[in-house]
Amino acid sequence: MNMMLNSTALRSSRTAPLVIRASSLSGYPDCPRRWAARQIPREIVAAGYDLRQLPNGIGAAVGTAVHAGAALALTEKAQTGNLPPLDVATDCAVETVRKGIRDGVIYDSTTGSLTVAEQQVVRMTRAYNAAVAPLVQPVLVEERLEAQVTAEIIVSGQQDVLAREPHRVRDLKTGKRGNHKPQLGVYALLAKSHGYDVQGLAEDFIERASIKKPQPDPQSFLHDLAGAETAAWSVIRHIQTDLKIWREGDPVQGIEPGDPWAFAANPSSKLCSDRFCPAWGTAFCREHQTDDKE
Repeated sequence: MNMMLNSTALRSSRTAPLVIRASSLSGYPDCPRRWAARQIPREIVAAGYDLRQLPNGIGAAVGTAVHAGAALALTEKAQTGNLPPLDVATDCAVETVRKGIRDGVIYDSTTGSLTVAEQQVVRMTRAYNAAVAPLVQPVLVEERLEAQVTAEIIVSGQQDVLAREPHRVRDLKTGKRGNHKPQLGVYALLAKSHGYDVQGLAEDFIERASIKKPQPDPQSFLHDLAGAETAAWSVIRHIQTDLKIWREGDPVQGIEPGDPWAFAANPSSKLCSDRFCPAWGTAFCREHQTDDKE
């Protein structure tokens, strides 16, 4: 099996290729239909379905802010060899989280207000700059790469914080730990397709914790490169197959073009709720609902 993406664009398809964000791959196995509602909403609406508009969650806003502060610090280190003063990174993080909530946000039990969010991004950024940033040897930071997988699919990746060290890709995650192997595998494949030598993967994790508790120390994990790349290809193949069925149908399964069952639904997912899924409770997905009693 060819484990290299082709970075040469193939424009032979009748429609524009679908650009898939690398960050979306990890969520596909959990619920393909939620993935479709998030990634191809225009196609779903064009097929006659309505989707719900979801408000931004505070967890994502905090994560984006911490990533911004870390990216600023690593960019300066890549350019000068030194990290900037700590308050430069923390000020960047605070300003980013303020911008992130301007259009509205849903707070949660861990982050109940903007004041709490600001305190969290400051201490998370400090933790990163104290424990992780001094050890990272960045070559490139936050570079977007794309590669065409098939005539229908382009994979695009811009890591939240990509510190492409010599022979290694590393990424920063915040919030709660999850399985990001497909995403990290795509980052490696994208880097290779553009001529970079990648021999390892690293993930730096910083927990978004209640300010009533001390900030947990960052954790760093090494991932098996071959395993992550295989996981990435597996998810991409499933997306390719399901997308083809969605667009063309499958007589063997009795699925017409535009049938929601082109994408399997998982009502047992922890994210199956009106808070996390734009398809939840719509005609596109009612699988969470129980049958009526006789």
